Parts: sequence; structure tokens; C-alpha cells
Amino acid sequence: MSNPKDEIDFGKLFNIVTPKEIDPSLPVLVVEDQQDLRLIIAHQLQKLQFTKVKQAANGLEALEILQQTPDTCAIVCDMEMPVLGGLDLLSEMRDRTDINRPPFCMSMDQVSKERLMLAVENGVDEILVKPFTLKDIYPKVLMAWKKYHNPRNPEKAYELAKIQLRNKDWLEAEKIYKLLGDSAATSARPIVGLARVYLGKGDPHRALEYLNLAEQRNKSFVHLYSSRGEVYVHMKKYDEALKAFDQAISLSPLNPVRYKAASDILMVKERYSDAVALLEKAVKAGLEFKELFNHLSQAYFMMKDYSKALRYVKTALGMDPENITFLNQLGICLKNLNQTDEATKVYNQIIKLDPDNVAALYNKAMLNEAKGDFPEALKLLDRALKKDPNFAQARQKFEEIKKKATSPAA
Repeated sequence: MSNPKDEIDFGKLFNIVTPKEIDPSLPVLVVEDQQDLRLIIAHQLQKLQFTKVKQAANGLEALEILQQTPDTCAIVCDMEMPVLGGLDLLSEMRDRTDINRPPFCMSMDQVSKERLMLAVENGVDEILVKPFTLKDIYPKVLMAWKKYHNPRNPEKAYELAKIQLRNKDWLEAEKIYKLLGDSAATSARPIVGLARVYLGKGDPHRALEYLNLAEQRNKSFVHLYSSRGEVYVHMKKYDEALKAFDQAISLSPLNPVRYKAASDILMVKERYSDAVALLEKAVKAGLEFKELFNHLSQAYFMMKDYSKALRYVKTALGMDPENITFLNQLGICLKNLNQTDEATKVYNQIIKLDPDNVAALYNKAMLNEAKGDFPEALKLLDRALKKDPNFAQARQKFEEIKKKATSPAA
């Protein structure tokens, strides 16, 4: 008996334009934790005239790249990687509305029937078995591209629905998700899509109804709990939101995205102690990624626990020593711990790396003001204002210090 969804021409139904051939001028992303192998794959793709080959060492890095390059035309990704593996990356691409889901070719070793079935069940377009030769790469990428761009592939409809959500075309998005829900009667995924539509329309109660229906269809669909958390945050029901985020994490305890997505919302809503409690669970689970430690540093800083904030931002910097954001956070922590000489060294490092960094210029100026070095503080503030004339706080401090410098007491 045929599957109803296989009989639907989504391209024709929703006027989806299907490209005739892969465009080598568009970005291709290689995700592989083994650097040598990653470079070999990238080099082979470049030899095949792909002019924009991006590289990532894990799925979390890949998500950042995909946010910056929405026109990525294909992905070659390893199945097992630290931080975020291939299947989890594909799951995020399929269900996050802010990221496109390109054709996906997964490489794997230790091939078994179970592993192959797992890949297929999770929506992998094509599989590249290790060890492979250079000649194997392009045919597999091309096959993944062709399978993905099949007009009968429901992924095309899901991607169109995501575009409509981003465009706030709620009516069209609802139409697509309803059809997908009818064509896959046991899938929770389109029902979660409908919940997102109603949250966008400002009807969180209807969104929750759809999420309850999604849970009836599939209690193991992690994104329904993440979406439920977002709905409860919208309703300012933070305790319920935390419970929903905890459910998502319990289903995927080693997926850093689950922690990051929840903490992003909690930080925006200034629920710093809740963010700390959530992120400390990630630390106890053995997760290590720079955004985790930076978020913990920020949360502890807002709670005025500067010692813990300092410890965690140093850990983040150990993973990314020249990250300007992390260095600024380090400088602020040191300043609040009255370690002014160390803070000055950090701001000097930032300014050396990025001479026009207005945050570092401003913060170093504040240290100079505290030491009574008004001329140097004014020079730094003047540099910051030349870079950003609308920096109101710097403008105000410039005038205040200028008055101090010209007063008889000075």
C-alpha cells in the first residue's frame, strides 16, 4: 500500500520552483571533526568548481554558519562528532524556523543495518560510507541534492512553511502545515508548526492546544517541548516554561542547542538564576562548548557573583582566546572585582585585536577616569565617539570628564 504523502506533488501544489541542476557558485558546507578529512573533502569540492566551501568542526559551529549563509546548497556531514553530531544537526535544521535545511549527505563508518535505518528515519538524503574515495564524494552530494529537490519530497513544503513563518504569512503557513499534518497522520512535526503559527498570531492558548495534540502523536518529539517552553515564556509563565525546557533536555540531554535555546530566552527575560540552574545541568552532564560558559558568565555577572562569572568566562576564552565578546566580558568581571591592572591589560588586548572596538575603548576610559588620568580617558572616549557618534553613554561621560579635567580641583 502506498504512503499518501508520496502521492502529493508539493512542488506543483505550492508552486515551489525546483532547480534543474546544482549551482556550484552557492556555498557548500563540510561538517567533520577530523580536520585532515575535512580539508580533503573541502579541497575535492573546490576542485569540482564549488567556489564557496565552508567548514565546521561540529554541528554547533555548522548552525552558526547556516545562519550566516542561508543559500547553502548542500551539506556533507559526519554522523558522530563532539558537541553536536550529524543527526542532531539535521534535526535542528529541519525544525528550527530561523535556519534553512539544505540537501544533506551524511558520512558514517561502522555501517550496520540499524545505523542505516536510523539515518533514513531521521531524514538523511544520502549516505557516504567511510572509508570513501575522492571520486565517491560528488556523486553522493549530487544524489542528496536530487532527492531533496524531488517535488514530492515533503521537506520542500516544510521549508516553504518556514519561509512563510519568517514572513509572518500566517494564513499560508497554516495551510501548508495542515496539509502536511493530514498527509502524515502520526507525525508531531506539522502540528508543532501549527502551534508556531498560532503563537505568531498572538494566540498562545491555541498554540498550547496544538502542542498537546502533537504530544498525543509523538511524546518523544523533542521540539514540541521546546516550543511549549517558548509559548509559556510568551505567557510569562516561567515555571511552566522551565518544566517544558527540562522535558526537552531530558529527551536530548547531550544536545547543547536545547540548553542554549532555553537560556537565550531566560536571559532576555532576566531570569538569571533560572538560566544558571539550567546551564549548570549542562556542565554536570559533561557538555563543553564556549557559548555555555559565556552564558553562565553573563548570568552570574547579572547576579553580581563576579568570581563565578570570571571563572566561566576564562573557561570560554580557553576555547576561543581571541573572542572579542568574551574578552570584554572578562574585562568587566575584573573591573568589578577591583582588579583594575588586569582589566586594563585585557582592554589593551582587545584594542590591539580590534582598534575600533567601542566597548573596550569606553571601558578602558572608565578605568582611566577612576585612576584620575582624565586626558587619557578623554582620548579613548573621543576615539569611541568618532567610531560611533550615537554612543550616548560615551558622549555623556566625555562631557562629565571634560568638566572634571578643567575644574580647579583637578
